[in-house]
Amino acid sequence: MTDKRMSNSGNESESDNSLWEFLENREVYPHKPENVKHIQTHISHVFMAPPFVYKFKKPVDFGFLDYSTLDKRKHYCEREVELNRRLCSDIYIGVIPISKKENTFTFNSENPEEIVEYAVKMKMLDGQYFLYSYIENDTLTKEHLDRVSDKLAKFYLQQEPKDDVLQYGKIEQIRFNTDENFEQTESYIGKTIENEEFQAIKYFTNQYFEKNQSLFNRRISQKRIVDGHGDLHLEHIHIGPDNICIYDCIEFNERFRCGDLAADLAYLAMDLDFQECRNESLYFVEQMSQKLDDPDLFKITDFYKCYRGYVKGKVKSLQSAGAENTSKKREKLQQTATDYFHLSLRYALLGSRPTLLIFMGRIGTGKSTLAEHLSKILDFEYFSSDRIRKKLSDLPLYERPNSSKREKLYSAEMSEKTYRHLFEKITTVLSSGKSAILDATFSKKSNRQNLIELLKSVDANFVFIEAQASDETIISRLKARDKNKDTVSDARLEDFEKLSANYESPKELTDSQLLKISTQNSLPETCEILYKKLADHHLR
Repeated sequence: MTDKRMSNSGNESESDNSLWEFLENREVYPHKPENVKHIQTHISHVFMAPPFVYKFKKPVDFGFLDYSTLDKRKHYCEREVELNRRLCSDIYIGVIPISKKENTFTFNSENPEEIVEYAVKMKMLDGQYFLYSYIENDTLTKEHLDRVSDKLAKFYLQQEPKDDVLQYGKIEQIRFNTDENFEQTESYIGKTIENEEFQAIKYFTNQYFEKNQSLFNRRISQKRIVDGHGDLHLEHIHIGPDNICIYDCIEFNERFRCGDLAADLAYLAMDLDFQECRNESLYFVEQMSQKLDDPDLFKITDFYKCYRGYVKGKVKSLQSAGAENTSKKREKLQQTATDYFHLSLRYALLGSRPTLLIFMGRIGTGKSTLAEHLSKILDFEYFSSDRIRKKLSDLPLYERPNSSKREKLYSAEMSEKTYRHLFEKITTVLSSGKSAILDATFSKKSNRQNLIELLKSVDANFVFIEAQASDETIISRLKARDKNKDTVSDARLEDFEKLSANYESPKELTDSQLLKISTQNSLPETCEILYKKLADHHLR
């Protein structure tokens, strides 16, 4: 029997490949589909043969997932059908064997000695009704999210979790998962995640455990720990005219499926954020909080969003290492992994609410370098006073105007106009539910106070970040600007003493409104320190 079975080593054999070639032929299927599409993930082979789908598990062992033997693959196929019928009862037909006799593969052999593989057979769902399709077509409505939240609320509320499930809400259980994530992604530092980002997310995660032990205990006592879905993202939710199907839950590891219902919901909320549907994400969490009578849901969801974003980054990183990838696909997967890691970082540092980061400080302190870098990492809109000032005056960005033009460009009247224009843009962005970075000297107390007053009318968080550097470092940087053709700022060494004398230190700002960061070190080192400060600020 063993000579006919598939490879158990984790590396697919020639026998495996011949089976996949067999299944790519439409003629071998009993129903003779018009076409067959073969899709691979890092753990599955999927054959779309309308109106059915056949899903095979790869003979892999990642530690947290073990499909390495035929018996295990059969067991997890059966578990997949059983578990997914909870939220999607109509499409899971069952588990079918694939046999091999005299070098020929066949479906549904009754002889167990001839079985070489098992597949989950499913009905194919209409692509136009997937949640991601509604987003792509800009047709997602609150009604769609209401239907999803109704189904999920009923699913969670009908459960009566016992100790075997409730244990997954304990900090030591959750920490096991997060520690494993960090261990499994260390090899991707410098590839899909930078070290300072890795360290920041890890720091936030561990600090959250330390500061919120009572919250985790309360979740257990309130029985918010459930046998959930575990992989609740956009591609797994089908909102048809009559029915909702939430499918493809995690069957291979209970500790990934069982846990706080907030961990389930955070996956979908995170995926909506990833697709720039932040208002829809907020609405979904609000609805679930109401329907579950769960006021703590908002408080803990950002933690689990950070966790889910990191998991997605890990999965995409693992997928990028697949031998089946073309170089183009590998690069795309790596970039997607990086994007998810950046979203995870954003939750760790700032949460989900619209936020304005205001980078301020004396000339030459590196605030613009830091601000531009973070705007790219966090995917925040970036507004620079230097850029807007020149655009309003119809001047080239990278050319320093003569002294007479500079005098007019930096007059009190022009400065007031620049800040007013900046504030208008910031208000528009924050009011739409997005976040932004503002890069300006803010040397005057009055300008800082005006901005704070303006932000009271917008439902958004804010924090000033004052970049600091020694006079010696600033002078060195200003000297280098004459040779740098990519500098927008017109400030030079000749302006240093005057502008420094006019700079009003932000002594009026409270600790909750102001962070200070030295830019003496390299950009990665500076970011690592700033990320920790932002994480601590978020955890207050």
